[in-house]
Amino acid sequence: MHRRQFLGRAGKAVSMAVLGACSARIASAADFAAPSLEQKLAEFALSLRYEDLPVEVVAAVKRSVLDTLACAFGAVGSEAATIAESTIRHTFGTGQAATVIGNPRRASIEGAVFVNGVLVRSLDLNDTYLGTEPLHPSELLPIALAIGEDGRHSGRDFIAALAVGYEASMRITDAVSFMQRGFHPLCSAAYAAPLIAGRLWGLKAPALANAVGLSAARGYTSFVINSGAISMMKAMGFGAGAVDALFMTRLAANGFTGPAGTLEWFAARANPGQAQGQAPSPVVVDLDPGHYRLPKVALKRFPIQIELAAVAEAGSLLAPRIRGRGPQVRAITVETYPGIIERVADAAKFKPQTRGTADHSLPVCLAMALLDGDVTLAQFDRNRWRDRDVTELVQKTTVKQSAPLMAKLPKGRGASVEVALADGTTLRETVEVPEGDPQRPLSRASLQNKFTNAAVPVIGAERARQVLSQIDTLETLSDIGELARALNRSA
Repeated sequence: MHRRQFLGRAGKAVSMAVLGACSARIASAADFAAPSLEQKLAEFALSLRYEDLPVEVVAAVKRSVLDTLACAFGAVGSEAATIAESTIRHTFGTGQAATVIGNPRRASIEGAVFVNGVLVRSLDLNDTYLGTEPLHPSELLPIALAIGEDGRHSGRDFIAALAVGYEASMRITDAVSFMQRGFHPLCSAAYAAPLIAGRLWGLKAPALANAVGLSAARGYTSFVINSGAISMMKAMGFGAGAVDALFMTRLAANGFTGPAGTLEWFAARANPGQAQGQAPSPVVVDLDPGHYRLPKVALKRFPIQIELAAVAEAGSLLAPRIRGRGPQVRAITVETYPGIIERVADAAKFKPQTRGTADHSLPVCLAMALLDGDVTLAQFDRNRWRDRDVTELVQKTTVKQSAPLMAKLPKGRGASVEVALADGTTLRETVEVPEGDPQRPLSRASLQNKFTNAAVPVIGAERARQVLSQIDTLETLSDIGELARALNRSA
C-alpha cells in the first residue's frame, strides 16, 4: 500500500471515530436532558389508570358531569347555541359521529364539541376551580363525551380521560397566572384538551407531546372576552379552542411535530412585572398523581360569575327583611376583595347592555337577590335585570374593599352587604364562604334539583331520571354512547 493511500485511509478512520464519539456524546446528552413539560404531560395522561383513582375523585367526576350537563340543558335553545348549531353544519359537514345535547340531529366530532361547548359555557352556571385564578374545567367535558361516544369507550375510560383533562388544566393554573398577563385562564385547557383526545385516540407519548405543543402554542386567548360589555364570545369559552386542539392532535397523530417549552416561554415573555434583565421565575407544574384537585372544584348555586356567589347569597338572606321595602332603600354598601371588584364591579357592570354582562355584574345580581330572594335563570330569561326597581337599587350600590375579610381569609371570595333604609334601619349580612364552595359543597339534593330543572324541559322527566341513573353508575357503562344518546330529544 502506498504511503498516501495509507494516510488517507487512516485519516478517514480517525475522522469516523471522532464523529462516532461526538455522536455518542450527543446521544448521551440527549438521553439525560430533562423532559419538556409537554412530554411530562403526555406521560401523566397515559399513565393515569381508572383503577388508581381514589373513590372521592371518581365521585367528584360524577358530580361535575351531572352539574355540567345541567348547565348544557339550561342553555338549549339560547341564541348563541342556535347560531353555533346552524353554523357547524356548514363548517364541519353532516357527520353522524356524536350527539349534540338537546338536539335530535347528530354531528361530526368537531361540530358536537363546539356546540356542546357553547351550551356548557353560555349560562355562567358551570363549575369553577380557584387556583391562581378562576377556571371552568367543565369546558373539557364535550371533548371526552364526543370522542368517547364515537369510539365506543367505556364509562371507566371516560372518567379517566376527563380526570386527566381536569387535573392537567387545574395544575397549570396553579403554576402560572394567565389573567395577570392579560390572557384568559381557559388557556390552560389548550394543554389539557389534546391529552383527553390523544388518550382516547390511542396516541403514544411522543406524538401526544407534539399534540400538546401544537395546541398550546395556538391556544392563548386574551381576557378581553370577559371584559367590559361581554359579547357572545364568552359563550364559546373553550369551544373554538377545543376544535383547534382536536385538529392539532390529529396532525400530531400523523407525524406533525410541535414546539416544547410553550408555557415557560409564555411565563417569561408575557410578564409585565418582570424587570428588564431579570431572570424569569421557573414554572413548576405539580404532576404528582396523588395530589388530586378534582375534589376541590366548586359548583354553582346561582347562574352568575363564581365570585358573585357570596354577594347573591347574602342578598337572598336579606331579602325577607326587605320584601316590599325596595323604595325605602337609601344605600347599599358591599365589601369584598379588590380582585373581585375589578372584575365584577367596574363601570360597565353598573349599566349592563347584555345578559352576559348582567350575570357578571355585582350590583345587578345583588339587586335581584334582594328584591326576589334568589338569582335564577328565569330572571335572566325575562330580562329582570333591566327592570326599574332593579336599576334603582344598582344606582344606590357602592362597592369597596373589605379589610376584615382580607385579613381573615386572604384568598377567599366572601362578601358583606349592608342595606341602609330611609327610617334609619341598617341591615347587614356577611357570607365568608358561599354555598357550592369545596368548604360548603352543594348538597346532592341541590345538585339533583339543578339538573332536573334544566333537563326536564328539554328531554322530559323519564329521560332525565335515566341520565341521573347512568351518571350514578358511570363506571359500569360498557359504552359511554349510552349516556350521550340519552341527552338528545329523540334517542
